[in-house]
Amino acid sequence: MLNRDQSWVKEGGAFNWSGCVEISGSLAANPESDDNVRRQPHTHAMTNLTRDEMNQTLSAIEERMDKRIERMERDAERRTVDYKHELSLRDDQLRRELDMRQESFRAEQAARDAALAEKFSGFLAAQAERDKAWEKVTDARFERIERDVNSIKTDAKTITADVHGLKITMAKYLGGAVVIGALASAALGVALRHFFS
Repeated sequence: MLNRDQSWVKEGGAFNWSGCVEISGSLAANPESDDNVRRQPHTHAMTNLTRDEMNQTLSAIEERMDKRIERMERDAERRTVDYKHELSLRDDQLRRELDMRQESFRAEQAARDAALAEKFSGFLAAQAERDKAWEKVTDARFERIERDVNSIKTDAKTITADVHGLKITMAKYLGGAVVIGALASAALGVALRHFFS
């Protein structure tokens, strides 16, 4: 295997590490390429604060932030409690409104039921009155029909008697006419024989 400067090669199964040593030596000679060496900054210090002052400032900031976080937590808890209280008040108000609505609905339903019951009872009473009037009308009609049938029967009997009397009368008259006709034809027959003889 060859390096960039081709200084180490594999000879007889072993590596020649002399090139690697040269590279690490060149790093030691150039301190800018070594990361363990502390470099000098090119800028000046931005503040004159000491470490203690910085710690105090950071502690004060942390305390203020802790107080602010505690205040925010208390505010959030208070808002949560207020919100829960408001929800419970709203729930109570909704429950009262629902109870009042249900009560008014029940009262309206009872009034509707009473009105319907009154209408039904009035309708049934009117039906009963109409049925009674209808029964009177139908009874009167049936009585009139029975009277008419009875008078027809009476008239039929009278007509039958009249027809029977007419038959008898006609039989008498027809019998008499037949007898008269027979006598007249016999007399006419005798007179004709007498004339022609």
